[in-house]
Amino acid sequence: MTTASSSSVTSQLDVVFDGTWVIAPRVDGSGKIVGVDVYSPSCGHPQGVLFTSNLNPNPWPDSSSFYQLDNHSHTVCIERTTAALAGAPVSAISASANQCIAGSRPIGTNWDLLVSIAAGPDVWTSTGTITPQTTDSSGRTVPCFSGKDAPTASVSSTQTLSFRNVTGVQLLGAPANVQALLPAPWSGSGSLIFEDEIPYIPTLQHERSAIFAIANLAGLDLALEYPLPRKSSAPPTNSGPARPMMHTGEYCGHAVILLPPPTP
Repeated sequence: MTTASSSSVTSQLDVVFDGTWVIAPRVDGSGKIVGVDVYSPSCGHPQGVLFTSNLNPNPWPDSSSFYQLDNHSHTVCIERTTAALAGAPVSAISASANQCIAGSRPIGTNWDLLVSIAAGPDVWTSTGTITPQTTDSSGRTVPCFSGKDAPTASVSSTQTLSFRNVTGVQLLGAPANVQALLPAPWSGSGSLIFEDEIPYIPTLQHERSAIFAIANLAGLDLALEYPLPRKSSAPPTNSGPARPMMHTGEYCGHAVILLPPPTP
């Protein structure tokens, strides 16, 4: 999916979820999204949040600029010029770019952070998309995941929920200095970005722990056998003393989207 142009939009808020999340859209009887609950599985990730007045910021904000969030429930309150809460149809979530789990599954209590949005986005965009395959020691192409719920296509690490005609935004449950990041009164457009963790030292054990936490939270049969492929590998910038390699671009996991059961 591609992001809609903002040139004709008078006011837009993008709520971006980067990294390892379990995302559960809520839909009405017509199949339109009326709310979204986003869970961070309990896997030791420190979550951060940042607001920028840019849509689709480039370059992406440095991780050191994010504010860390306490582990509890948060609510994004979005005021719009229209009273309708329903947004895009749930079918607008790309099934080819995401691991979408159909049907009703119970959410466990083993989450660190819950972000609830009581409105449906006008556009849902999935990026950071990869095919979860790698090569083993013999050079064969092998899937990264195993289990009954292993993804059969691509997975994505970034989900952007775009809301139009916005007149005000609040992040309830966050400290006052974090809430102060949001302009009041609302003054145009911007992105509220939730990042699932501070840069980490990449190990297979760390990545497996994140996937296990997703499976444990959403009741999935899912395991990580091989590390997820990286889209790029930056060369060393100097020849000085070796430093720990920090994972600052991709993520140790991806978003799993729990779709509601089909309407009978």
